[in-house]
Amino acid sequence: MMRTDSLKNQGHWYEVNLKMDRRTIITVIIGFFLARANLLNKLTPFGFAFLTAYIIMKSLNVPMLLSIIIGTLTFQGTKGISYVLSYLLIYGFFSLFKEEKTYSLIKASLVSSIIFTSCRVAGVFLSKQLFIYDLFMVLFEGVIVFTMIYIFSFSLPIEKIGGANFNNEKAICSFITLALALAGVKDILILGFGIKNVISIMLILYVSYSYGAFIGGTSGIILGMVGYISQPEMPFIIGILGISGLLAGIFKDIGKSGSALGFIIGNGITSFYVNGLGTSFLGVKEIIIGVILFLISANKINERFTESFVFDLDMKKDYNQKRDDIIIKKLNRMTEVFNNLSETFKESANERDFHSTGEVYSMVDSIANSICTSCAKYQECWEKNYYTTYQNFFNLVGIVEMKTTDSEFAYEEAKKFCIRSEKTLDLIDRAVEKLNIDHNWKLKLRENRLLLAEQLEEVGKVIENMTEDIYVDPKFNEEIEQNLYKDLKNNRLDIKDVSVVQIGEEDFEIFIDLNTAVKTEGKLKAMITQSLGQEVVSDTNFNSISNKTQRFKLLRTNRFSAMTKVATMPNSENKISGDSFTFGEIENTHFSALSDGMGIGRKANEESKVAISLLERLMEANAGKDMILKTINSVLRVKSNEEMFATLDLAFIDLYAGKLQMIKTGAPATFIKKKDRVDMISDGTLPVGILKDIDFNLYEEYIEDGDIIIMMSDGVLDVNRDIYNAEDWMKNIIINIDSINPQVIANEILNRVQEVAATNTDDMTVLVTKVWKNV
Repeated sequence: MMRTDSLKNQGHWYEVNLKMDRRTIITVIIGFFLARANLLNKLTPFGFAFLTAYIIMKSLNVPMLLSIIIGTLTFQGTKGISYVLSYLLIYGFFSLFKEEKTYSLIKASLVSSIIFTSCRVAGVFLSKQLFIYDLFMVLFEGVIVFTMIYIFSFSLPIEKIGGANFNNEKAICSFITLALALAGVKDILILGFGIKNVISIMLILYVSYSYGAFIGGTSGIILGMVGYISQPEMPFIIGILGISGLLAGIFKDIGKSGSALGFIIGNGITSFYVNGLGTSFLGVKEIIIGVILFLISANKINERFTESFVFDLDMKKDYNQKRDDIIIKKLNRMTEVFNNLSETFKESANERDFHSTGEVYSMVDSIANSICTSCAKYQECWEKNYYTTYQNFFNLVGIVEMKTTDSEFAYEEAKKFCIRSEKTLDLIDRAVEKLNIDHNWKLKLRENRLLLAEQLEEVGKVIENMTEDIYVDPKFNEEIEQNLYKDLKNNRLDIKDVSVVQIGEEDFEIFIDLNTAVKTEGKLKAMITQSLGQEVVSDTNFNSISNKTQRFKLLRTNRFSAMTKVATMPNSENKISGDSFTFGEIENTHFSALSDGMGIGRKANEESKVAISLLERLMEANAGKDMILKTINSVLRVKSNEEMFATLDLAFIDLYAGKLQMIKTGAPATFIKKKDRVDMISDGTLPVGILKDIDFNLYEEYIEDGDIIIMMSDGVLDVNRDIYNAEDWMKNIIINIDSINPQVIANEILNRVQEVAATNTDDMTVLVTKVWKNV
């Protein structure tokens, strides 16, 4: 963009722009011709208005100032001294006060208009005797300046014409700006052709061909009205260019030649109706030159134009849709892969829970080879009575495996067919034990396969949900977009784009792109809140590498807010707490979780830490609650050779709907302190990590303003062994705490508990979540 050198002078900063890119050069050229545009062949207020709007919306720019001064002098000559003085004064004024953010665009326009009018009155008074007519014309110029500053501010930044907010107002303001620039070209001729007419024809053809009949007709009317404002035949030119642009847009589907034909037909019909067989207001040669240049350079202009002037083409939307389709297809393929892997693991896990015949055969053969081959009765048992011996071994294996009969019975059965019965029974017993151990590991492996299958299936569902979100056609609230755009522009923010995505009936997301970064987002949020009449909160804030552009994403503020505080005390033996906890906010859901590992010390701490860590990771992945609990349960079961299990207490609060969901697995009671009572939620399920299939209950309730949710580990309730009902005892403690501060409540509960027991043999943790309604 620009390289900016800052010079400090008497405590003020002056920015001197030394190097310009193509976009800024185009804007400077437009400023030059705007300074030449005139009313009544003597008034040139447009240069001042454009300079002021550019300084307000963009920055101080020396090349812009110089181009407008030169443009004014090329038209006014020495009579333009008062104009030049007004330019210098307004530049100096904003050099001193531009950083003041307290004035709006209207106020800035009014102050600038007063400065301009004062300079013009002084110039007229000094140059000749002041008449009432001169005073009236100066005041008229001041009104034009005030109006045009506001119009130019909506067309600035001029390089962003046609963005997502290229609405009717911005389109009209932008074309007024370009039309006035063409008016500044005046009667410049090259080889007998009027440059202004040729450029007007090319511009209308290009806009009509690119954007259709509506924009083409509008551009023709505006160019005719503004660009030819100082010519007496202006009304007729408005009709000619407006109808020509309309027909050029209607015929655009035929191609460039169709748009050119439509323009020629529109010009011919309107000129004939207005002027009969007289000369056309647009010269035939000028029309031919303009059409030829359009046909030759339309594609090149489109490449350069869209590179410097960002247009939101329908084709861009098509490309976005194609890109989304490609992403969706890839995600669908990934979903199929995960689902197929899930089915594969499920099939491999569907094994029988008992020993296979092959395993028993193999075990019998192994025992026979190790003990029978050296036996004196080997030939009699295994050659003469093979099937009988095999059957006897099978039966003996069954008796040993059942372990429901007396060992003497097994010994007596073995003696009936084997002279080495003791050794045989010992080998069978060890072989069966090994077989059972192998079988238990296979069951664990099977359980892990099922867990992996469920996780893969859940990942597939997550990806499928992502594709559904992409397929959802967002609804854009254009009315809110336009209102926001006006309000932010009026507050002198350099807006590039505003998008308001409606989600459901009440929810929405606001995306705002700024060409110039703001110092604080608080002011932006305050402006939007005032414009919408509804509180918003910033979700994301992205700055470009150069820190010149900025993008905000703002969301509707939730109806409720929540805050969690914690108080904890490890056991009095080894000072290592077996309790782990977490809390936070994901999207519009506040969550808190408390896990108590069984026992005390390092092992209990490891158990609870595993549960909480997995919970955090799975919630970040947006996994379902059922999947979260199954995964934690399975991991605790297979993580170690020793038993690992932990309680899990989960609370989810929908901050918009005001809905509480609680899941408890082996956890003690949870208390909800309301304004007039204390409610209790209890559950009798087992901790996670004990059984293969997890069992849990889901408790739901709508919360109220000021509700306080209190979760605690079992060490808090179990410390008082002298009472029959620990829950009622805790309810009395909570209801008698005269505070709504969650940290104070958590600390007070632990203090009251310590008064009952001098030493605590179990870890104690209290999580207190306060919920309040946003005003």
